[in-house]
Amino acid sequence: MTKIKFYKNNNKFFKIEATGHTGYAESGKDILCASVSSILQSGALGLKNVLNLKPTIKNTTDGYILIELPINEKLDSAQVLFLTMLESIKDLQSGYSRYIKLEVIDYVY
Repeated sequence: MTKIKFYKNNNKFFKIEATGHTGYAESGKDILCASVSSILQSGALGLKNVLNLKPTIKNTTDGYILIELPINEKLDSAQVLFLTMLESIKDLQSGYSRYIKLEVIDYVY
């Protein structure tokens, strides 16, 4: 199962953390895991290359992805990308809830 957490502070998303493989199919053929990865990696590229923000991005082969903007970063411009990623993951989860767990966490500094 892939566990995906979206973090927000003062109603602004600033961080996504995903762990684990979905287990929908064997490694290398898991289209669900590839879909999750594509959604999150596209969002990370948008934050970095389109909005010219400076997110921390970590992506490992063991199913870990982290995308994080500093709280002091201008988060307003990033919200459309964060919300698009969230809605895309929600849509996947609605059809594959056995394989994807999604949480939205209010994080207070």
